[in-house]
Amino acid sequence: MTQYQDKAVWELCRQGFHGVAADAEAAWSKGEDFRLGEPLPLARELLELIRIANWETQRQAA
Repeated sequence: MTQYQDKAVWELCRQGFHGVAADAEAAWSKGEDFRLGEPLPLARELLELIRIANWETQRQAA
């Protein structure tokens, strides 16, 4: 996983979203984008980390 993906997973865990963090890690490990299944009260910065992490996944696949 990339640095931004690691940061996003760590931040999700830090905010108590352990299941979401596990889902994100699983998706990125398979080279897939991660999408939130439901709206969560996440900070804008964390949403941006997830967006960048997804972009990195697409870039690695190219």
